[in-house]
Amino acid sequence: MALRAIGRHLDLDRNVIRRHARAATWQEVAPIWPCGVGIIAPYQGHLHRRWAKGEHNIAALAREITARGYRGSEATVRLYLTSHREALDAGLPPPAPARSAFEVTRLLTCRSERLNEDQRVFIKHLLERCPELHTLYGLIRSFREVFDKKRTVLMDRWITSARQSRIAPLVRLTAGLLDDLDAVHAAVTLPYNSGVAEGRITDLKLIKRQMAGRAGIQLLRKRVILVAHARRSHQPPPGDDLWTINGYQNLV
Repeated sequence: MALRAIGRHLDLDRNVIRRHARAATWQEVAPIWPCGVGIIAPYQGHLHRRWAKGEHNIAALAREITARGYRGSEATVRLYLTSHREALDAGLPPPAPARSAFEVTRLLTCRSERLNEDQRVFIKHLLERCPELHTLYGLIRSFREVFDKKRTVLMDRWITSARQSRIAPLVRLTAGLLDDLDAVHAAVTLPYNSGVAEGRITDLKLIKRQMAGRAGIQLLRKRVILVAHARRSHQPPPGDDLWTINGYQNLV
């Protein structure tokens, strides 16, 4: 069937059908947003403690947490207790809140010496449960090593390893790197980068927003030059705040 026909049959948007039809793995279409904290989350500890003490009357437990500020229904309490019955009977604490995709990404890309013990344990258990993440974690560390040692041979080896991993986003990344490999090698070996240019662009956007988009070219030019001069001379005004810096420099 055509994608449009499948969409009519399932009553789904054609773009949703296309995304699922073209996905090679389920991870490509899995939701990445974190689950929000439920209304019962602040009272999980109380429910677990009372259950461990022998109070198994759901209506009584619902009344107890309602007196403590709970605004949900008894049905929500019943659903939580029945779905966590095994953990409650075993005397286990409430489940830890789910980490967002952003937080997991930050932990995976951060150097291990900068993580605390709990974060290291979390990463260890996460990698044990997902072989693909274990492969990705190794590639992240080897990618950092490429720029630490500044050797193009390591970059070529990394591209080969990333392509062999068959992780779709990495394969697409390597395709882009191979399109202009000379520039990639230059980025690895040369000390130059576009950080200064990006910083000037950020300054310009911030100054324009401070002026609510009503600044003329002459005033913008003067403010940008003053900010660039301050950046180059490393003499920020007291407070070292970007908003304060721009305001101060334009009073000088």
